[in-house]
Amino acid sequence: MSKKVEKLAETLMNLTPDEQQELQLVIKAKMMPEMARRQGLLQQQQNPQMAAMGQRPGGQMRMPNAQDAARQGLLR
Repeated sequence: MSKKVEKLAETLMNLTPDEQQELQLVIKAKMMPEMARRQGLLQQQQNPQMAAMGQRPGGQMRMPNAQDAARQGLLR
């Protein structure tokens, strides 16, 4: 085992309760984006219907052309 890892382990074991809490917060903050990404991927895999909610069926909405706008009364 490397000296660096041994020294780190010893440092971690000798942390005060306040330092332990601070370390826990720092680790959570650094891992949060990764955890959120994984959680999002898991949710999409578990329930694709929920992942598709709020999206239009058939994908993207196309841009209206002049005929569509005239039909809707948007052009004068």
